[in-house]
Amino acid sequence: MEQTLFAGYHKIKVTPPLGLPVPGYFAQRTSDGIVSDLFVRCTAFAQGEKKALVFSLDALSLNAQAFEIISDMITEATDVEKDGIYITCVHSHTAFRVQKPSDQWSDTDIFLRWLFKQFATCAKLALEDLKPCTVKSAKGEAKGVGFVRVYRMKDGSVRTNPGFGNPDIVEPLSQQDEQVQLIRVVREGGSEILMVNFGTHSDSVGGSKYCADWPGYLCDTLENAFDGQADAMVLVGAQGNSNHMDFFKPKGTPYKSVELYAKRMARVLAGEVLKIYDEAADCESSLAYGSRIAKVGKNDYDPATVPMAQELVDLYKKYGNYNEPIFDTYPMKVPEANRIINNLSRPEFFELRISGLQLGGIGFIGIPGEPFVSIGMDIKENSPMETTWVTSQTNGSQGYYPDALAFAQKDGYERTSSPFAPNCARILVEAGLALLEELK
Repeated sequence: MEQTLFAGYHKIKVTPPLGLPVPGYFAQRTSDGIVSDLFVRCTAFAQGEKKALVFSLDALSLNAQAFEIISDMITEATDVEKDGIYITCVHSHTAFRVQKPSDQWSDTDIFLRWLFKQFATCAKLALEDLKPCTVKSAKGEAKGVGFVRVYRMKDGSVRTNPGFGNPDIVEPLSQQDEQVQLIRVVREGGSEILMVNFGTHSDSVGGSKYCADWPGYLCDTLENAFDGQADAMVLVGAQGNSNHMDFFKPKGTPYKSVELYAKRMARVLAGEVLKIYDEAADCESSLAYGSRIAKVGKNDYDPATVPMAQELVDLYKKYGNYNEPIFDTYPMKVPEANRIINNLSRPEFFELRISGLQLGGIGFIGIPGEPFVSIGMDIKENSPMETTWVTSQTNGSQGYYPDALAFAQKDGYERTSSPFAPNCARILVEAGLALLEELK
């Protein structure tokens, strides 16, 4: 007999104090305002003895050490197994990075210690909100929201973000995934929960003020559309080589504008969600979860380049950004230098936690970092389940995962900065598909 599925929801505002670092862009930024508040959102599921927690956090990333600490705190507070904890970050570049606090008591360390406790609180309150539910699912398509940001140029080189209207662009190196996926969690006596999956960078705002970027505005837009009778959360899909900029076009209007771009993206995506909302089909009532460890080697380097890489890393620490003229005198870029120096002290293999969830026959695969769009598409296309979600920055954040086509090139930001071996895409796809087979 099919057991009843229950769902609960809660969210907590986690906007940090002003004056803390805003990570990203290889430059030092200090928060000096708030464009929109940041939240941790949690949807809890329960069926019989099984319980699972799906989080969406308005942050750039959450590293593996932080996940271990947070998941232990959640398990202690709720008895939910570690495999049943699924924490995704929206990867906003105007938020914060979640890492293990240091032994110091800086403002950042104090905030992180407080933040870790909010996960357990959010989980407990979501579980207290459990109500019988049914699950519905739908798929749509949104064009003009995400674009592959890695291009082949006329001289045969490959460039990431080559500039608007660049006449030397030939073509994008791969294809954008324009699929939008919706899960409706319809609860008896409670607000409906809308879960949305779409893959592109959350990097359309810029500046030094806190903002959840398009995922936050998408939640606001959907919740307003339902007059507060629905709660929304976004699980960002595979997005390592995708952002909001179409470089075939001239810049024209400001792309780094909250009003013109983050909110526009949210409106386009919300429009597609509303379009497919009534088409959502009933799913079975089922719940399962699990994980696998995928072993991936290191991105190799020439030992002769180590001294130059160390020089660049030291210069970056000195200047705090790589826009100084001195960096133009080196044939190597700072991201590649960081990768070389960091890989010197890393073990031979990375152990990557691939997280899996099965909800109503819908498969979820969470990857700890930024997989290229093609990785998500390969997993979805070959999945043993009719509907599959692939999410980035899930239960860890260990770097970019370029595909084989990107590794076949000599350049490109993601390919040269990634710490992983060229077969990382194949290993991730194989691990994801094997985990889906176990969960179906």
